[in-house]
Amino acid sequence: MKRLSFVVVFLGAILVFPVSAAASDLTLSDALNRTLKSNPDLQKYDYQQQAAEALTLQAEFSPNPRVGLEVENFAGSGESSGLDSAQMTLSFSQVIELGEKRQQRMNAATAEEKVQQAEFEYQRIEVLAQTTQRFYQVLKLQEFIRLSKQQLHRMESLLETAQERANAGAVPNSEVTRIQLQRESQRADIEELKGQLAKAQAKLSAMWAEQPNFNQVSGTFYFPLKLPKQSDVLNAVNKAPEYLRLLDSERLLRAQAKALEADSTSDLSLGFGVRYNNQSDDTGFVVEASMPLQLQDPNIGRIKQRRVLHQSNLQQQKLVRTQLRSLALALINSLQTHQNYRQKVKDTLLPLAQQLVEQTNQGYVRGTHSLLQVLDAQNELAQLEYQRVSREHAIYSDVIQLERMTGQAFLGEQQ
Repeated sequence: MKRLSFVVVFLGAILVFPVSAAASDLTLSDALNRTLKSNPDLQKYDYQQQAAEALTLQAEFSPNPRVGLEVENFAGSGESSGLDSAQMTLSFSQVIELGEKRQQRMNAATAEEKVQQAEFEYQRIEVLAQTTQRFYQVLKLQEFIRLSKQQLHRMESLLETAQERANAGAVPNSEVTRIQLQRESQRADIEELKGQLAKAQAKLSAMWAEQPNFNQVSGTFYFPLKLPKQSDVLNAVNKAPEYLRLLDSERLLRAQAKALEADSTSDLSLGFGVRYNNQSDDTGFVVEASMPLQLQDPNIGRIKQRRVLHQSNLQQQKLVRTQLRSLALALINSLQTHQNYRQKVKDTLLPLAQQLVEQTNQGYVRGTHSLLQVLDAQNELAQLEYQRVSREHAIYSDVIQLERMTGQAFLGEQQ
């Protein structure tokens, strides 16, 4: 089903995992499987689908026949006293539905069942996309912690150099104190990131209603990514899950309107029976036919309501398509911006920042560069490393949002 094809992207296209992972590590495929199995928002749809199937079954039944017993001319006065003059009629009757009531009723119930199935598929896309977003939020924080530890290691190396120079009397002890302050601040940042990571892990495991039972997630931001073409994205909007939901709702409204129109047709009731006259001890057959007079349509208000809702649905389809196209274009532009900036950071800015750190470290040892120059160079390098990861996470977030919105697998060939 095309509206579910984005899952293939998550599991096989834009993700690259190690071949083997520790038992305590969580892969995206594990997270998605757990979500499908235990997510509370998805569990309720099983009952709703069963309820819709029950209504479809109910719609197949026609009215049951009726049996009646009528006693006349008894327990009165004069000749009608007692049961001597009583007349008893035993009858059987059946309502014959006209106007294709049964078929239209079944069509409406089937359309309702399809709407429930489509709603489940839409919700499944939403839940899986949310799980994937939370997974990559955990991965981003893990990367931030790793980079922060690298920055801490650089500071500790610089602290050793400063301590040696201070012992030699080349620099004042205040420089050692300054680095120690930076180091402790970096450690505090790492602890804060660990707290954010624990929160993100809890939010991820909440997608399958459990507490975190993993140490870390296993995955990577795989690059380079071939971004989808604008024309492909705009074409995919016509098959967007949100748009398809409206189409399913439109079919349901049409089916319900037809069922109400059919229900406005009068039904024919046919019956036959046997009448016994106790006074004359005679028996005779009785045949009856009846049909209500439809002086006015009993469903005129309901039919009008369905027609109004149908017009509203058509209007919503136009608005949703326009809105989705605008959002898709915005995501494409955002993807291109993040991709370009990440490439600039990776190819140009990071190499220059690393070169600057090496030069200032060497200059500090020789006494040609100040401590502030070294710290500024290290902080610049750290910020660029964080920006690279942030842009990679932003690209993945936009891709997931685009896949969720359109239900299409643009990156299916990238493995």
